[in-house]
Amino acid sequence: MSNPFDSLDRDHFFRQFPMPWYNLPPTAQPSLGDAPYALYHCHPVSKSQISKMKSAAERVGAVLGHLWSVIRNFDQDTLLEYGFPEETIRVIQFDRLPPFCMRLDWCWNEQDQVYKVIEANVQTPSFWFECIEGNSRIAKHFGLDPTEEQSHAVLRHSINQQIKRAATWLGKSPDGCRIAMTTLDNPEDMGTMRWLSQSVDHRPRVFAIEDLRIKDHQYLFDQKSGEPIDILFMWYPLEWSIFDRDSQGRELWSALEELILKKKVAVVNFASAFALQPKSIFALITDLGLDFFSEEQAKTVFDLFPKTVQTSEEMGDTYFAKPIFGRQGEGCFSVIAGEICDQNPNQDPWYTDQFYVYQELLKFPTIDIANQQMTALWSTWLFNDGADHFVPAGVGLRVSQNKITDDYSYWCPIGIAN
Repeated sequence: MSNPFDSLDRDHFFRQFPMPWYNLPPTAQPSLGDAPYALYHCHPVSKSQISKMKSAAERVGAVLGHLWSVIRNFDQDTLLEYGFPEETIRVIQFDRLPPFCMRLDWCWNEQDQVYKVIEANVQTPSFWFECIEGNSRIAKHFGLDPTEEQSHAVLRHSINQQIKRAATWLGKSPDGCRIAMTTLDNPEDMGTMRWLSQSVDHRPRVFAIEDLRIKDHQYLFDQKSGEPIDILFMWYPLEWSIFDRDSQGRELWSALEELILKKKVAVVNFASAFALQPKSIFALITDLGLDFFSEEQAKTVFDLFPKTVQTSEEMGDTYFAKPIFGRQGEGCFSVIAGEICDQNPNQDPWYTDQFYVYQELLKFPTIDIANQQMTALWSTWLFNDGADHFVPAGVGLRVSQNKITDDYSYWCPIGIAN
């Protein structure tokens, strides 16, 4: 069997695969060359597990969908208490376009029967192509059955429903809107946006966010084409946007905020999705308590959400700590009996200076890959069906040699053993 991390078979296969980020460029030591990301391997799973994960995701989506409507109506002091930056509050309260998708990350440990959603990635979620299309392609290559057949159709329906709602919000028709998609100029982000753009009926322009400009507080435009933008899908963190400046050092957020508040542009899955992005919303769920939710939602919270709090004292001497706007495990660490046990190597002050939440410490499953025991992090996707019901479509697996999954964890394709 070929080495799933590094082999001629792997290189030959992925060079023909429609995913240019199958390797990732190194950050700490560029001289080492690209780091493998996609494994030349397909992990067998059962239909039962996929069905259970999608059912659990749908239940979680119902809770988060309800929570979204609650958070948007919080006053400023409450939003600040849960770590929302002051600069974001007006657009969160103003934007009535609901999120179109979210990726849930799970501790899904079948051996110990621990099934807990550890966070929701709602604004700028990644790992899209891999779950929606990539798994199926690789499963077939290795002689396994795809885990799902209709996930791409669900995504396509959802994003086009969101485009229609954005156009209506602007008082226009989709045909009368100029649609664009933008993200950072790197192979993974741009590759994902180009792939996603194929699902939009009214074909959008795709360009790097570095080319996004604001014209005299009147409209957004792509500087290369010069054309104004009505509906923008911006795969870029809002908490980064509030600090961005142009080439002359001028801050850009107030001008973008003004365009949104005046309904001169609709930014899909941006401010509305950000209402569910901070990890502190899991602490909010704990704070609200089971009595706040309907009977069915309360059962979901009890069954599937871990206890999460805003101070370590509330959790005791054993917990997992994460910054509320952390990504890919940055700034995270675990504590057992008062001692730090595992820590993500990226302890950049951008993450460590943030507010933290403290979550019950969970035991993640491990998977044997090429005689290595790898920590497994499962993900499930949810897509808004246009009526604010979140439909599950897309399951994926990341594996890591470390206990904390980070940006250089591997994508492990999955398939149904036939």
